[in-house]
Amino acid sequence: MFLLWALPVALYLFYRWSVATYDYFEKRNIPYVKPVPFFGQVWSFFTQEKHAVDVASEGYYMFPDTRISGVFMLRTPAYLVHDPILFKEMAIKDFDHFTDHVAEISVEHDPLLARSLFFTRGARWRHHRSGLSPAFTGSKMRNMFALVAKSAGDAMERLVVFSRGKPFTMELRDLYSKLGNDAMTSISFGVEVDSLTDPDNEFFLKGKRLAKVDGLPGLKMLMTTILPGLFKFLRLGVLYKDVNEFYQEAVATNIRYREKDYIKRPDFIHLLLQARKNQLNNEQSEDDDELQSAGFSTAETHRMERDTSTEKLQWRDVDITAAAASFFFGGIESTTTLLCFASYELAVNRDIQARLKIEVDNARQELEDGKTPTYEVLQKMKYLDMVVSETLRRWAPFGLTNRRCTKDYTFTNTDGTKITIERGLNISIPLKSFHLDEKFFPDPLRFDPERFANPNQINQDAYVPFGTGLRNCIGSRLALMQAKCFLFYMLSNFTIQPGAKLTIPITLDETSAGLNAKHGFWMNLVPRYV
Repeated sequence: MFLLWALPVALYLFYRWSVATYDYFEKRNIPYVKPVPFFGQVWSFFTQEKHAVDVASEGYYMFPDTRISGVFMLRTPAYLVHDPILFKEMAIKDFDHFTDHVAEISVEHDPLLARSLFFTRGARWRHHRSGLSPAFTGSKMRNMFALVAKSAGDAMERLVVFSRGKPFTMELRDLYSKLGNDAMTSISFGVEVDSLTDPDNEFFLKGKRLAKVDGLPGLKMLMTTILPGLFKFLRLGVLYKDVNEFYQEAVATNIRYREKDYIKRPDFIHLLLQARKNQLNNEQSEDDDELQSAGFSTAETHRMERDTSTEKLQWRDVDITAAAASFFFGGIESTTTLLCFASYELAVNRDIQARLKIEVDNARQELEDGKTPTYEVLQKMKYLDMVVSETLRRWAPFGLTNRRCTKDYTFTNTDGTKITIERGLNISIPLKSFHLDEKFFPDPLRFDPERFANPNQINQDAYVPFGTGLRNCIGSRLALMQAKCFLFYMLSNFTIQPGAKLTIPITLDETSAGLNAKHGFWMNLVPRYV
């Protein structure tokens, strides 16, 4: 008898608890997406009806006349920023109100991810960011470029031999992830591998597990933003344990070898060891004018004031490993995504591909051996930069970013009312929505590199492929350098055509935490010279 009335009462009380916060935005006269009891706005994510980025961005399209709207992550209120100018103010001028990202990860169970630049907070983040910034200047990227070009060139030669002068079909995410793995293993860990002919090498197998953004790791990554406190309380890890152990041992061994034999190599391990000795900041870190930009999409560099509270922090082996692993992850995942969608657009827009191949062929005439690009030559290729910039606009690898409000923040909404974001609440910034908004980019779904023919006509508040402000992507130069190098080699040797298994228009994988094609990037690669 007791259960007959106790269960309904318990369910009713649970329901009342789950919706108790849902009047938060109504009381403040802020438009918000109507929440589903307990699940808030994320119900569509759990049912996999929509991609996580689109779920989080729904309010952007529902409320076009406001600078911000409300959302509920389960039963917790949060905000969605609609105005690119407001985001820029939050990220730069008012950065002290939004210094942290949302995710909370346990250092004990995720020793590498929790120490990576994206997830660190407070004094540790300031120490790492200020220490790493000189490693990503244009001059440092130029020094690393020889390693990237050699890795990409060697792999492309093997691909040409494999073709035997005949067209063949490949899934390009698999191809680019192997090329990216080899290049990033070289410049992140100082190890040369060949994943095209030896796909079972340990660095590639562990690299795939490190950079995995679908399945269980992708779900865990999303849960760090939906339920950050609970995720940390349960002491869950995002990365696989064997991946953490493999990279910590690999980097520690590499460091011991270099220090014992006085090995110097223009890669990240060398730069991070310099940071450990406080030598990196003492080097000339100012770029020449021609090296300041890796292209239109380069994230702006913001100087940080010296923070004496971070001087006692040291670069331990695990910190160096975490930094190298995070560069590795970003260099593979974001660059592979950029290359896949660029190749897709080139395949379905033959006139754009033809024009880009002409620029590639003209650039090759400037090279001593006619095939190995230099950093400076790639910098001069305007149309290549236009294609890459438009790809980043149309298919932003990071469709959404976030911040946590670290102290109360008040601003004026479009209707003149004052809105205060309270300390501890989270905000999301829909980068994808900015890029696909016709207010900023007419006919936004059309792939048109000509948008970037005159950079002064681009709304640079709304174009933010690598974020903006002090917590923007520190590796934008690296990603652009690598992507352009791979495209240069690919179009020097092959014409990219749609494969029989390629879906046109492309169908996105709604279950992936990242941006990916549901049915793959199947392309026919036709050798240009036989």
